[in-house]
Formats: sequence, C-alpha cells, structure tokens
Amino acid sequence: MNRSWRAATLTIGALAGAVAFVRPAAADVTVTPSAAIRGGPARVEFHVPEERPGAYTTKVELVAPEATPIAEIYPMSVDDWAPTITTRKLDQPVELIHGTTTTEVPASITWVRFGDAPSTPVQPAALAVSLGPMPQADRVAFTVVQTYSDGTVVRWSDSPDTGGSQAQHPAPVVTLIDPEPVADSGNSADGSGTGGNGPNGVRWSALLLGLVAALGIEGWTILRAVRGHLRPAAAVGSEGNHR
Repeated sequence: MNRSWRAATLTIGALAGAVAFVRPAAADVTVTPSAAIRGGPARVEFHVPEERPGAYTTKVELVAPEATPIAEIYPMSVDDWAPTITTRKLDQPVELIHGTTTTEVPASITWVRFGDAPSTPVQPAALAVSLGPMPQADRVAFTVVQTYSDGTVVRWSDSPDTGGSQAQHPAPVVTLIDPEPVADSGNSADGSGTGGNGPNGVRWSALLLGLVAALGIEGWTILRAVRGHLRPAAAVGSEGNHR
C-alpha cells in the first residue's frame, strides 16, 4: 500500500467517523444516512423519538414501500429489541443483491422491546437495517408504526409534500442518488493512478461507493472534495515510481 493510498484511507476513515455520529435534532422519526446509491445495497438506521411522559415505546413496525419494493431487508442486532419479518408476494420478480430474482419480498419488520422497563429518561430507539438493491426511483418513503406502553399508537406516514405546511407525523425518507462516474485520468501506463482502471482506481471506486452508502449525501460531498485534494499527490507519486 503506497503512502497516498494509506493517507486517503486514513483521511476518509476519520471523516466517516465524524459524519456517522451526527444525529438529527428533530423530534420526528429520522433515518441516517438520508441518502443511498440507486440500485445498490445500503445500511440505514431509524431513530424513533420518545414523546410521551410516563410511557415508553414497546413496539416499532417498519413498513416497506409497496410501490417501490425492496428485495432484501434484514434487521441488524440491537440490544433490548427482538425483530420479526413478514413478507408479501409480487406479481413480477425483482432482483436480489447477488443477481438472482424473487417474487417474495419483505413487507415489514417489527421490533418488540423485551426485558425490564427502560430507565428514565428513555432514549430514542435506534433500529438499523441492511437492505437492497435500492429501487430505481428518486426516493423511498417508509412507514413507522410506534406503540407505547400506555397503548398509544403513532403512525409516522405523512407525506413530506404537504404544500408548504409541516406534516404532523412525517414518514422517514431516503433519497436515492446515482454513483459518480469514475473518470480515467491516465496517470500512469499500468493504470496505478487513482483515476485509472488499475488496482488503485478500483479501490477508490469501491471505497467511495461504500462510504456514500454508509454516510449518505453529506458524506458524498465531503468525499468528492477529499478525492480531488489527494489526486495530485497520488499522481506525483506514480510518476516518481516510473523514473
């Protein structure tokens, strides 16, 4: 691993950590990251607020979008929560992450809190899922049904497009974006430059796409700036190796 690649990895890793720990301050159900690569896999985390004094959330149901089905949705392990998955049948098959197809897709995931009542103040639930391939659409909206220990049920499903007025219980939305095209800058004859089709170019492409899926649109902007800053140094190092 050359110095330029090591520096890029360390720099982007630090940025990934910084962005990953940013949490929205709003009291609505939110999703982090708020963007994912269209047609690719993603990992997102839903944050469900606690808004009823004297009560706490006992169950959270995540309902997948029907109009833009997602072939695979898997709940990640979360302390104090036990998930179950329900499925539905499609008329037309959709593609799985590894290239095969299926007509049976997840309809919803339901997490039930187990164990003793949480200590106060109750922390918002942070429930993560891995999913994909993401649909060929501009965005996907999920419905979250939240049940409290006093029996209150809150359905987070309002469209964010409310004509300028604020939705009372907005649905969490993931914006879908295209991956950035990787240009061939021809830094060296063997393709070892960061912009070529050689090993470094492939590693750059994989790293950028993976981090965008993990960090969302905010990380995408940062990574483009970092890549542009590091490319000249990598090119100089490559030229030096050929002298």
